Amino acid sequence: MKTSTVDINEITGGFRLDSPYYLSEGRRANRIIKNYINAGNKSVLLGDEKLISIWQPNRNTLVYGGEGETTVPYLQPYDILEYLPTSRSDISSHQNDIESLRVKAGTLLLTCSGRNLGPLVIADEYIEQFVFGSDLIRMEISDDSLKYYIFAFLSTWIGQALLHSNKTGSVIDHLSKKDVAALLIPLLDEKCFSTISQTMQKSYELYASARKSLNESQKKFNKIVGIERASKKLCKGWGIGFNDLFNANRLDAAFFDPYTAKAAKDLEAVGGIRLKCVADVIKPSGRYKTTYVEKEYGKPLISGRQLLQDQIVGLKYLPSNREKLYKEFVLLDNTIAFPADGRVEGRLGTPTFITASRAGWFASGHIERIIPHNNINPGYIYLAFSHPAVQAQIYSVACGSVVDAVYSNDVENVVIPPMIEFDYDTVVLAWKQIDIAKELKEKACSIITEELTQFD
Repeated sequence: MKTSTVDINEITGGFRLDSPYYLSEGRRANRIIKNYINAGNKSVLLGDEKLISIWQPNRNTLVYGGEGETTVPYLQPYDILEYLPTSRSDISSHQNDIESLRVKAGTLLLTCSGRNLGPLVIADEYIEQFVFGSDLIRMEISDDSLKYYIFAFLSTWIGQALLHSNKTGSVIDHLSKKDVAALLIPLLDEKCFSTISQTMQKSYELYASARKSLNESQKKFNKIVGIERASKKLCKGWGIGFNDLFNANRLDAAFFDPYTAKAAKDLEAVGGIRLKCVADVIKPSGRYKTTYVEKEYGKPLISGRQLLQDQIVGLKYLPSNREKLYKEFVLLDNTIAFPADGRVEGRLGTPTFITASRAGWFASGHIERIIPHNNINPGYIYLAFSHPAVQAQIYSVACGSVVDAVYSNDVENVVIPPMIEFDYDTVVLAWKQIDIAKELKEKACSIITEELTQFD
């Protein structure tokens, strides 16, 4: 049980009675900021309208697009935390105020609702293609140096603690625009400020460039392969014989989707091969005894949802001294991993490239691994598995009454595009560039925490 002594003035001054507010790291963060400012140092108020514009769309009901309707790709707020988020739903372009939901590159986007509350990103060219609802607070800062500095500060544990200490809500946590505007951002000396801002800007530019490169590689690869998965209106349906149902021992419609089957045959016709011909597919046992420890005593354990996130929320750790017990759950460098349990309409089957930054981490048994054979470029495996016709095959073999799941023997038999002549190293380098961007971000954040914690 956590306990803390609270002065009566803190309660009457803050108008808060909820214990999490007084037990959070936010109290320590507030103390650090207060001491820093009382020492005669400068700060800037996030609500200073001369420097910063904070806004969010009015809360309203979004209308999703129907078949044949003009739509715009929509992302949930927490999707912005992913490496390469993709839209799982589209909203109607004429039944929503689309322009109010758009963001432009350079805008700070802060998640302000739910258990993923707090993390933030800077929108880039890739993010511009999507629209977002009201559960993202937007911050526009014209001064680039100040923008990247504020982004770095809010990304530190101090900044996140301040944001979390202001959250409210009886069931679902929320941050309001007013809460964010009230935050004081401590400004370090000119030399530190410049170093932090420039480092964070370089991180952002590298990340945006890598994401753009991956997106363009996927589009180019798919265009060269030239195979698409056709579809028609759901109301048209299709027919299938009883013997086909009986022999397959399946009753779900997706498994017999003729358009998915045709896409697989089309891939074979242009030289497509079974995945097992170029890689091993492994899914560890899903159940194991977990003993979680603090960060300094363990190695990270990621779930299927976290696998896709660049900024991981709620990361847990398994003890480092028990690596042999969990060795089958270790992620390997230059391999592909994807959520193998979940929901077909969610992120099930979405691949992520494992780089050096996560090699050696633990991943749950709900994550499937694709290990390229010798002399097979992992960039090829990533692009091939990302192909829409391959993703459709993954969805079609998923099964489960509540939680969908795919298994190794089914996945290794999907047909993937042929290994066409292509610069697959571009994909590998892009993922490694993301690692470099993350290292630079961590460097900028560490400068802030080292300077400020002296005032604890």
